[in-house]
Amino acid sequence: TAQISIKIIFSQGNKINMQYIFIKRQGDDNIINFYDELLKEFKIIADKKWVKGVNNLTSAAGLTFEKLLGKKPDSLYLPDYYGIEIKTTQRYSRYAVSLFSLSFDGPNLFEMSRLMEKYSIDCQLYGSIYTNKYSLINGVNFKLKVDKKLKRLVLCVYDLYFNLIEERSYIDFSSIKMRLETKLTKLALVYASKKLINDEKYFRYYKIIFYELKSFDKFIELLEEEKIKVSILGRTAKSGIDAGKQKNKNLIFAIQKDSIEELFEKKYEYDADLN
Repeated sequence: TAQISIKIIFSQGNKINMQYIFIKRQGDDNIINFYDELLKEFKIIADKKWVKGVNNLTSAAGLTFEKLLGKKPDSLYLPDYYGIEIKTTQRYSRYAVSLFSLSFDGPNLFEMSRLMEKYSIDCQLYGSIYTNKYSLINGVNFKLKVDKKLKRLVLCVYDLYFNLIEERSYIDFSSIKMRLETKLTKLALVYASKKLINDEKYFRYYKIIFYELKSFDKFIELLEEEKIKVSILGRTAKSGIDAGKQKNKNLIFAIQKDSIEELFEKKYEYDADLN
């Protein structure tokens, strides 16, 4: 009987060591086409029509699809389905599609903790930050600098009069490239319709589009054009067993749906409503 050899990856911080990446059937020289495998699974899910969501949160569409696919929720650096990262969006959603989050590389080991101590209010430091304009968050202005000389993304902080307070927290380009190419070389974007029945969410998954990443250079270009959206997220739990513990995402990268094909090349689209 044919078996599958799975890739083994070790991670430390933002750095990931990929031991091997090919997935083959033992005794077979052909790479398994997991696009076809995922498409088969999607068609089965689409045939179910309306499915009750696992909860009523904003993430319910994605979590429900993962449950139907037999995948447990996680926050791993690795793609969701045999090298394919799955993202879910809703038919009329204007939300950007989340790509990944990254912690700061420096200059301190726990750089986000330092930022929280200095700039958080009510245990939170959260907001969108841009490369071409300032963002007023918690009484100070934040801005991102794409430093191509040092090859890093730098967080700059200014006072209310736009005087520079600091320019020190950074993520290396190499960390961004590693995360991007590890998690998003192949992407499947799943579309869902939503309705409420007795105040509970139900979803119908009707379309899937397969993409492949163009390049890291294109990502940086879109970041400079603010087509890649960036948010900073730091918070400290105020109650429960985690009270006092920081729940930091650091920087979150996302992309608007109308910009996806600038970063990814569209490979195949299947719409259950048209087939």
